[in-house]
Amino acid sequence: MHDPGHVELLHLVARAADGARPLRTRAACADLWQRLGARFDVIACVLMPDHVHLLARVQRSLATRAFAQLLSSFRARSGIAEGGLRFEWEPIPRPEKVQRDPRHIARTIRYIHLNPCRDGLCDDPLEWEWSTHRDWVGAIARPCVDVERWGRVLRRTAATRTQWLHEYVCSDPSVRRSLPVADVRAWLGRSRPDASLATLADAVARVRRSAASDAAQFGVADRRLFVLAAGHWTRYSAAELARWLGRDPTSVRRRLRAGRVRSEFQIAEPGGDREMHVQGRACRGVNDERKRDVPGGKQGVPAASGTPGDGRSLSAVELRALALTLADARLRA
Repeated sequence: MHDPGHVELLHLVARAADGARPLRTRAACADLWQRLGARFDVIACVLMPDHVHLLARVQRSLATRAFAQLLSSFRARSGIAEGGLRFEWEPIPRPEKVQRDPRHIARTIRYIHLNPCRDGLCDDPLEWEWSTHRDWVGAIARPCVDVERWGRVLRRTAATRTQWLHEYVCSDPSVRRSLPVADVRAWLGRSRPDASLATLADAVARVRRSAASDAAQFGVADRRLFVLAAGHWTRYSAAELARWLGRDPTSVRRRLRAGRVRSEFQIAEPGGDREMHVQGRACRGVNDERKRDVPGGKQGVPAASGTPGDGRSLSAVELRALALTLADARLRA
């Protein structure tokens, strides 16, 4: 007999009634995704055009009610938005308990991440933006999954979990085109390639799961990441970036001058335990006086620049996510 107050791993599912597709737009997906991540301790999640899968650690007595309230609020917002859709959710089925066993958890993550491929919406799980498969491989700037913690639960090291999970999910026959996660070294080294502003804007929207995909419509956090990324991967001036964003050049120039990237850092080699030493360089497109080394950083990932969380520079997670998105075209599909 279940203890209703006990915290469990539960697989929750919700489906729109009468063939409605409320998650057909980027804005709708971004809205629901942000709220799911804020409300639940997410382990895996996927948004499909007409339904949602969520694996979360949650108190059983509160799970269905909290899930239903969140979905109801989303439905209300969808109905009043410009060009919004009026729809109903089907009754939420009883959540499925997932055993606290690494194999059972991994199978449930795999099932959730395979939904887009099994529905024929993509050929590779990395192509589906609204899936925590991207969080698990490090392609998201602010992942909604605590990958470090749940990776330990699955008994996988930081150096091996990305390639292991991707290969495990892609072993299913529904994955029609399976390739390894891209090697990011070329985008992190001293001679890294330049990126176009259009490509960078798309990458920023993807790694942040932004509601807007047009740089001119970016919010404050999106603009910050775009300017810092442009300073790192392009040679454009502050004035040119400001024109692209439709902003005042002074604020862009200030952001560029404040930004720092470490000139050398370490990342884990994808699919292996060996660490490789990567030589970086300071951001391009701004004054040379900005160049400096910043010590620190966790083992296995690029070191964050500046004070952690100060927002003035690319963090380790942001740098890795952007580099991976630039390196792997599936993440910009």
